[in-house]
Amino acid sequence: MKPFYLFIIISLSHYFYWTTLSPDDLKMKTDEKKSYYDNQKTSSETKVLDFRTAVNMMLENNKTIKAAEKGTELAKRQSQLINASWFPTITMTGTYTLMSNNIGMSQEYASLLEPLKEKYANTLLVPDVLNFISNELGDLSFDVPIFDDDLASIDLEVIYPVFTGVKRIYTNKLAKNNETLAEINKESIGATKYIELATIYFSLSLSESMINVLKENNLMTKNHYSQALKMEEIGMFDKVERLIVKVALDESDRSLKSAENQSYILKKSLFEIINPSEDNIQETSENQDYIISTPLFLNEKYPSLEWFKDMMYKNAYIFRKSEVHEDISKTSLKMSRSNYFPVISVFGKQTIASYNIPKNLIPNTIGGINMAWDIFDGLARERNIQITKIESEIISETQHDLKNELEVLVDKWYTNLKQSCINAKDLQSSLEFAEEVYSIRKKSFAEGLATSQQVLDALNLLNKTKLLLLTTYYEYDIALVNLCCLCGIPEYFESFIDIGQ
Repeated sequence: MKPFYLFIIISLSHYFYWTTLSPDDLKMKTDEKKSYYDNQKTSSETKVLDFRTAVNMMLENNKTIKAAEKGTELAKRQSQLINASWFPTITMTGTYTLMSNNIGMSQEYASLLEPLKEKYANTLLVPDVLNFISNELGDLSFDVPIFDDDLASIDLEVIYPVFTGVKRIYTNKLAKNNETLAEINKESIGATKYIELATIYFSLSLSESMINVLKENNLMTKNHYSQALKMEEIGMFDKVERLIVKVALDESDRSLKSAENQSYILKKSLFEIINPSEDNIQETSENQDYIISTPLFLNEKYPSLEWFKDMMYKNAYIFRKSEVHEDISKTSLKMSRSNYFPVISVFGKQTIASYNIPKNLIPNTIGGINMAWDIFDGLARERNIQITKIESEIISETQHDLKNELEVLVDKWYTNLKQSCINAKDLQSSLEFAEEVYSIRKKSFAEGLATSQQVLDALNLLNKTKLLLLTTYYEYDIALVNLCCLCGIPEYFESFIDIGQ
């Protein structure tokens, strides 16, 4: 029976390591029921890493979280950019023009006499004289220059859209929605990383606690082996009985070594998440000096299922994103309809300085109103409205499914939380029973009333029960952190840690 139980112990250790390994770190405190592994000590030379410190390190150093923070900053800058449409556009331009020849007009000499003809039309001789002169001049003309061949000017132009079909209002609203989405996305990524951190942190806590249990088991097995050797020497034990104990001791050594290697890997993964470095190899040995100080915990005083669901409806990231997307769809529909309205702008232009430009021909100050109205755009506006309506309908139809999926997940993790408490109670009773059985078998063996196999079976049962109880604490913690993050309240998890102390 001994090899069978040892196989179970080794399998459990490997199982809980590989199934719980995840990129994140957290640690928790235990209550009075876990006194059996409170022998974990930290020396004065050892650096301590508690859960909250690990979280702060992750928030400060994790690249994914930093990228999400940049996303929120980008959304704010884009929103500020769109706000610029509410201000006028002021442009200063400078122009220099060089032409192949001057610009002017041809003037006939005879045309200059026309005003005199009109003035003296009713007088004697003057009209005849003027007509004579006009006939003599004939088609003779002269050039009148207007512009020289090079011109220059500096102008200041102001344009302000007075009416845009309320496009600016809707555009600003969309920008604010995108800003909100970026913030929710940052929180969602942070919650995901929080779960990863908690999982790996408590996996490490579980691993180190299992190591303490395996060390205790190894010591008990060694003591039993020493006792078996003495009893073999005096003839109370045959070789087979001693070899059985030796096999158990070897299995215990291998299990302990495997658990220590797993703890090493977990600790390395922990620091890759909370403090990523370009030179992880160099820092690996330094990181191994850390000991996590927030132990596993379990407390039966947790909120009700209704409380978690209420938090889910209010704070769940996917709900909040869906609501924003629905608002974006409605706003986009209104903005599409605003394309039917004209765009009206006022403008003004002031010439600050000029060269070779006659002021009597071109005014220095110009102002006016401009209107642009798309009468026909190939039905693009109608198609855009139809697309926006379909997008809005898709979002509305997915809301119901999202609600059902989240409720199922909340029910799942809450059931795991509740079941962990039940299992812990049962295992606590089993632990007391296993300790009593081992004590009785140990005394009986010393008196020659029990076989070595019976002692090993009792020891394996005790060891298995301790490991299962540790695993139950771990399952409770993981269920709790998933519940909190799923409901959009990861910060509540730390308050529950304090409750579980």
